[in-house]
Amino acid sequence: METISNNKIKILAVDDNPKNIQVIGSILRDEGYSVGFAYDGQQALNLLNKIQDFNLVLLDVNMPVMNGFETCKAMRENENMKEIPVVFLTALNESENVVNGFEAGGQDYIIKPFNSKEVLVRVKTHIDLKRSKDQLKKVNQWLEEKVTERTKELQKANSELEEVNQELEVLDKAKSDFLSIISHQINTPLNGIIGFIGILKNELVDSNVTEMLHYLEISANRLHRFAKVSLKITELRTKKQTLQKSEIRLSDLIESTKLNLSEQIKAKKANVVFDGKIDNAHINGAQELVEFCFESILDNAIKYSPNGGLVRVNIDSDIKKTTCSFIDQGEGFNPQTLKNRFKLFATNSQYHDDQNGLDLATVKLIMDAHNGEIIATNNEEIGAAVLLIFPNE
Repeated sequence: METISNNKIKILAVDDNPKNIQVIGSILRDEGYSVGFAYDGQQALNLLNKIQDFNLVLLDVNMPVMNGFETCKAMRENENMKEIPVVFLTALNESENVVNGFEAGGQDYIIKPFNSKEVLVRVKTHIDLKRSKDQLKKVNQWLEEKVTERTKELQKANSELEEVNQELEVLDKAKSDFLSIISHQINTPLNGIIGFIGILKNELVDSNVTEMLHYLEISANRLHRFAKVSLKITELRTKKQTLQKSEIRLSDLIESTKLNLSEQIKAKKANVVFDGKIDNAHINGAQELVEFCFESILDNAIKYSPNGGLVRVNIDSDIKKTTCSFIDQGEGFNPQTLKNRFKLFATNSQYHDDQNGLDLATVKLIMDAHNGEIIATNNEEIGAAVLLIFPNE
């Protein structure tokens, strides 16, 4: 903190009695203060307007033209003077003046006749208070400037971030629109192709041609499934998909899943076993999306299990949640890529062959939309397990 010597401190003494001016001036000058004088209130105001660096005003109460109270009130209404501390000079029997002085805006009072020690102590007290107040004001002003400066920087950064976000939204919308268009362009001719394949299979009797048509149908269905998955990802990531939830009986869901995957089950001679609390169990969700989750996970489990392998689907339900566990006897997940299992288009993962990784990423989005959870782990001995956890709302 800067130390200011008394000779840098200016005090204005205001009194219509020259003797009082002489006494108090002598006391202050002996202590090293710089002292100015005025003999009435108006003269004091003129001097304060002219010389604006007074640190303290000692103001007599009873003066002609303008008394001390009027002078103090005028100071408090003037922007250049309102912060200057005022100490009133009053006689011993004028206690009412003390109250009036505080009401007029004064900080203290000194009783006449003057006691030099009292004068110096009170003067020093208010000089120190004024100095501390000025320093605090400067610090606050500096802080306000820093806050303003920082606020401008943050506003600029937020503005730039908003521009970037807007650009990203435009790009994301363009990507989503593109995927929607591609899905539509794929689905439309595929529906016709799949229909004609079915007709040809019924009409032709040549086994070789029928087998080729069968593989063609599988490829077409796989492409159709890819288009459907892409569209679901687009809808969920852009929040265009509004979940229409209903109560889904797990027994019905299991039957429809087995029916839709009957060819895969037959081709791998898979032993698919459903057990647990199935009969009365149900979940709240979007029917088509939940069906997609079940079919995708079970399809993966069958595909990566050995021929004739056991695939177990266990249902466990309590008050808070329903857990559907899909457990296979395949090779399991690659530990190095297990953490990327649900990331879109992650590479180096067996589950991303033939769009299966895309299926799992979509299941993750669907489970998130249901406030649920998907967990993928390797079993201790053999195979992998995927858990779909639905909250019981």
